[in-house]
Amino acid sequence: MMKKNGFTLAEVLITLAIIGVVATLTLPALMTNTQEQQARTALKKGINTLTEAAQMNSAIAGFDYGSFNETSTNNTESQSLYGLLANRTTIDYQLTGTTTNQAKAVNNGASNYVMFFRDGSAIAFKNDATTLVTNAKVNKMQSDGLVYGISVIYDTNGAKGPNLLSNCSGNAGMLNNAAQNDTTTDCTVKARRVIKDQFGVRLRGGFAVPNGAAARWAFDN
Repeated sequence: MMKKNGFTLAEVLITLAIIGVVATLTLPALMTNTQEQQARTALKKGINTLTEAAQMNSAIAGFDYGSFNETSTNNTESQSLYGLLANRTTIDYQLTGTTTNQAKAVNNGASNYVMFFRDGSAIAFKNDATTLVTNAKVNKMQSDGLVYGISVIYDTNGAKGPNLLSNCSGNAGMLNNAAQNDTTTDCTVKARRVIKDQFGVRLRGGFAVPNGAAARWAFDN
């Protein structure tokens, strides 16, 4: 008589339990890695889009991020950040920040302005003259000789979560230059898993550049 070889029910259950434990331990890390990679890819695409928009607008309309003369008022003819982006990118809709605003791409402040792009990303900025006009001028220099520019938040997936700023310092100040311009090393950025779905971006003249160690690491890797 031939002896049948097979797994007992107990052996099958033990095997399934082991597989379940391994999956529980590895899947969260895999998901996090995938989400971080998606965010980094989206940041690079967003910075390229913002740079191309400024350079195209400079060639067509004669102004870029360094030559605004007014804040954003939903006027596509204005020489403003809204006017530039509305004419050179695909804008879905925009919202001003209020305490009841559900656009969580940026903290709810009365002076905040959020523009949502049709690819699902968003850009948020303080809609005031100091941020958009005075600091934007190409002759407004920092101590390192770089143009100060406009500090904005680029949200890689718009209103979708987690809506957290990629920030080495742990400071949640969405539009706080000091919080974004930290000097934490690149290896710390990777080790602490600080890459989320939002990044600091600086608009300088005809260029958009990553702002802060976390954004710079995500852009370069």
